[in-house]
Amino acid sequence: MKELYQKLRSFNGKNYGLYKSLGGKSWPFGDFTLEFIHVQGDPFAPASRLKFSAPLDLLGIPVEWGNFSVKRLALADFLLRKLASEIASRAEEGEGKFPVSVLVPGEEVLVRNALWVGGPSENAGKAMVEVVLSVDLPGEKRQIDVPAAMELLTSLIPDLLMALYLNAETEKKKALDCIESLEVREALLLETQKRGFVAFVPNGSVLPRESGTSDLPKKGAIPFQSPKELLQTFEVCGKQISGMAIPKGITVIAGGAYHGKSTLLSALESAVVPHILGDGREWVVSDPSAMRIAAEPGRLVKGTRIAPFVRELPFGVSTESFETSSASGSTSEAANVMEALEFGTRTLYIDEDASAVNFLIRDSRMRELVGERDEPLIPLSDRIAELKSLGVNMVLVVGACGDYLKVADTVLVMKNYEPFCETVKAKEIAARSPEQCPLQKLPPFGNFECRKLPQLSEALLPGIKTRNAFERQVKVRLRGSELSIGYVRADLRAIFPKAETAKLSGLGLFLLNLLQNAENVPANEAIRKLHEQIRNVGFRRLPQGFSKDSALPRMEEIASALLRMSMEN
Repeated sequence: MKELYQKLRSFNGKNYGLYKSLGGKSWPFGDFTLEFIHVQGDPFAPASRLKFSAPLDLLGIPVEWGNFSVKRLALADFLLRKLASEIASRAEEGEGKFPVSVLVPGEEVLVRNALWVGGPSENAGKAMVEVVLSVDLPGEKRQIDVPAAMELLTSLIPDLLMALYLNAETEKKKALDCIESLEVREALLLETQKRGFVAFVPNGSVLPRESGTSDLPKKGAIPFQSPKELLQTFEVCGKQISGMAIPKGITVIAGGAYHGKSTLLSALESAVVPHILGDGREWVVSDPSAMRIAAEPGRLVKGTRIAPFVRELPFGVSTESFETSSASGSTSEAANVMEALEFGTRTLYIDEDASAVNFLIRDSRMRELVGERDEPLIPLSDRIAELKSLGVNMVLVVGACGDYLKVADTVLVMKNYEPFCETVKAKEIAARSPEQCPLQKLPPFGNFECRKLPQLSEALLPGIKTRNAFERQVKVRLRGSELSIGYVRADLRAIFPKAETAKLSGLGLFLLNLLQNAENVPANEAIRKLHEQIRNVGFRRLPQGFSKDSALPRMEEIASALLRMSMEN
């Protein structure tokens, strides 16, 4: 750290812009190496970005933890939360704005650029920790405040980085607990898939959340308990874990209002990614490709084939490649289903409350009143058996659409947040119900072929450019749930209703790189290739990969965002 100390001393009385000279090289920083990734231009500009790197062994971390991707992901998540907690604690003690910040993660365990644990193959045989801090470099009247800078860089930050050391056995044990929790979760997912289940909810899980806007577990919530008909026990990582396994096929979740139907479905939706130890859903697992499907009135649709659900519209509007700047509830939900299938989803989660009724069902009276020739919509109830035969699973929450009892393979009824398997009773009720009009004869559903990336990106490329002469790179911007990349924008409310901001930033960086390097391959292949690269080596190889706090979304979420992107008006 001596070299940096001497450099800072030489700044005495110098212009603030001289901080820029700290970039472009690596500085010894105790057990760490420091790089100035971005240096702010003046004291009032967005904070500088500083990256600190150190080998695991120098931090008291067992080097073998760096040899496996699951261990590295869990360790990175643990260290980031530990560091964020330390920074928050120190910030509360002081007055005024604290000069150091780091990404504060939510309940999900994700690849984040704020803290990355790289394997030996990435770093000349040594597993490394990399942490990126946002730092306000001190200045006074556009001059460098040398005493404050020396205090910040040679005292405060080294103290904060002590949170990354695991020399104490108690700290190692906490980290190991998080690692083992994620390993159990991944093993459960593997066993669930091997046995042919869509999802698994362990007994004792806490599914309710604090509120509709919070992802924290609800205090005093009733622990989950599986009905005996769906009870399965998995032996993983030396543990026996019992709970409810949802089979492939069509599952209906029914029950009275406020009895936990949507809570269970929401837990399944969120289980496509891991959650932290103590979240209550840490061992709930779900088909990783699963998507929540809902009506989205007003959404942009760009050339999506919705013909399996919507015949040709009035005035000769084709639905083989449907275009609209403001879809209706039913056409938007049809597009959401078709796009999910196009990009590889094979499990759909649907809540009646969030759906267009005319997309879900069409009863016999309406079929009689409005004949097939005059109704372009084909309800999901007419297509669901065919979708099942094509390998698509569905979990539907219903409170009024009893038509689905006839086609359901499994029926759950929620009572006071407790699930009961009522498949036999539901089938008896369905058998007693009067028959509807015979289902219409429909053309085959067709395949789920994915469009090539240039088909989706070509119209956007003119907008992927800087917005003014002062920008050296195309900027990713967020305004609430609206993402903009240059002159291209997308409304993400339906895709990320409660996501941490870093996930939206990560999405922007991903799409920027995807669009700037568009290959003539199916879009799902291009997304998978870049996604695997980031999962393997982090954001480091992306241009602007450390420019802002970012987390990696799922491939399915990235595809959904790409399909909603358009040029600004």
